[in-house]
Amino acid sequence: MVSKSPRRPQNPQNAVRKPNLPSPGLLQTPEQVIHYYDRLGFDVDSSIPVEKIIENNPDLDLKYADLGINDAYIKKIPDSRFEIGVNEKHHINRQRFSMAHEYGHYLLHREKIQEMPVGEQILHRNGARNRTEYQANVFAAELLMPENLVKKSFRNCGGNLKQMADYLRVSKESLKYRLEALGYRVV
Repeated sequence: MVSKSPRRPQNPQNAVRKPNLPSPGLLQTPEQVIHYYDRLGFDVDSSIPVEKIIENNPDLDLKYADLGINDAYIKKIPDSRFEIGVNEKHHINRQRFSMAHEYGHYLLHREKIQEMPVGEQILHRNGARNRTEYQANVFAAELLMPENLVKKSFRNCGGNLKQMADYLRVSKESLKYRLEALGYRVV
């Protein structure tokens, strides 16, 4: 039989102290986000835990739903909070990029979110270009594939694209774009 002991009050002298950090809503770059959550003890040495990052932000709610042809959305909800919705039908690596993309909108474009359409196809496979969406894509790529982890995956996987993508928990397509942006030649 398994039972749970009642919570006992902690002695304040023995409590684990969190580092003195700003509100997560004040972060502006992927590097700041990674550093912030690294200081909170998140594992950022292999793949970036974007789902945990979103879930640990008190201003964000993360939802999974069948969004049809759309990848994800972000919308303002009551109490000055935001909801990030991700298509539950998509592969986990696609979902992670969608989460990171919408999280990028939250950090970079918070003032414009109410003007944005709810639901989008993030990669704009139809060739459409939009500065706001481009910035969110770059943010997502840099968050999920920081240069140090790309280099580490390259060493650990011998340059094998599929193994690198699996290591970073991203799609091969997004990894190709990131590798090219970092100056790698993808053959």
